[in-house]
Amino acid sequence: MRRFAGVMSLIACTRLMVLPAAASTKQPWEWTPQERAEARRDPAKRLERLRDGRSEPRALGVSAKSVAPVADVIDGGKHPELFFVAELFEYLVQSAFVTLPEVYPQVIRQRSTDLFRSPEDWKRFAAIVANYSLVLKEEHGAANALDRSALSAIQSRKCIAEARALREARRTFGKARFDRMLYETVPVSMSRSYSIDTDFETSINGALGHEERCQ
Repeated sequence: MRRFAGVMSLIACTRLMVLPAAASTKQPWEWTPQERAEARRDPAKRLERLRDGRSEPRALGVSAKSVAPVADVIDGGKHPELFFVAELFEYLVQSAFVTLPEVYPQVIRQRSTDLFRSPEDWKRFAAIVANYSLVLKEEHGAANALDRSALSAIQSRKCIAEARALREARRTFGKARFDRMLYETVPVSMSRSYSIDTDFETSINGALGHEERCQ
């Protein structure tokens, strides 16, 4: 029995080692949701990201004591592959059509090597995400008004609207091209820190579940 348990433990450890190694040879937009989740879970990688994150305040002359303790830092400029497609898609639509409509499309144009460099692409994309962006605007307004009841009702429609918009965007522009644009342009603007009391399994499973439901 002990030998069997040891073998199973070895298999599990090997899986955690092989999966990120295989994923690391891919472009960020080519990773599977499971590979992203495993890379977020990996304690060694998390510690490495944390050390990188801690080095930046010191480089900027910020005292380490003034920085709140964190357990993980995901910097999109360094690790775009750790963000799920649904996370990037929401950030893109939210920024381009809700919070920064005059600025963010210009940012995407500058960063992209292919899509969304022309007004025609943006017109097509705006039509595709019209309903989803409306839901995000409603959500933004309800959140600012601290209207929990309205927020709950809006969020119940959000995933369906997101899935429809993402599927249509991929169909229109091509899945590979659209996903590459997402990972080339959006993560650079994103950075997430997780506190020391974060339940990582719950957090990662929640993100993974959203990724699977909202596409």
